[in-house]
Amino acid sequence: MDKDILYKIYENDIYLNYLRYHPKWYIILNKYPEAYKDFEKQLKVDLKITMVDKIEQLKKQIDFISGMVNYLNSK
Repeated sequence: MDKDILYKIYENDIYLNYLRYHPKWYIILNKYPEAYKDFEKQLKVDLKITMVDKIEQLKKQIDFISGMVNYLNSK
């Protein structure tokens, strides 16, 4: 595997842990180092750490807080 890719993976614990549970990426990245961007995209989708997921999580938290405030104001 390309040394730059190995460095990037070992530098990030999340990437390393994901790779341990999805070993097919070892083969893919070894044969096609240019697939690293695809690896990152798939990892973010699977772990739900994309920007869309973060916004959705923030929306849920705001809705929860709003519900709590409404509940407390109704008493």
